Amino acid sequence: MDAHRSVEYDVRVDGREKVTGAARYASDIARSDMLYAKALRSPLPHARIVSIDASRARALPGVHAVLTAADLPAYRLGRSMRDMPILAREKVRF
Repeated sequence: MDAHRSVEYDVRVDGREKVTGAARYASDIARSDMLYAKALRSPLPHARIVSIDASRARALPGVHAVLTAADLPAYRLGRSMRDMPILAREKVRF
């Protein structure tokens, strides 16, 4: 039997690093110029978006950008049907 096989499947290339804790992930990386993202969710489960005033968020110290659906292309996401916008535009539904 091949030394690199376990049962009938190949051994994962990154398996040893993962099980020993040596694997590095994006959250393990820290840089002095790193930026962080925060998503603000609606407190309402179903609502119509009339307007978004992001001026207070933009005025906070350290804020580099505030993005709303108006700042992004109208791509749609989804597993079987691409029917979900990246960010809510006219309606909030969840």
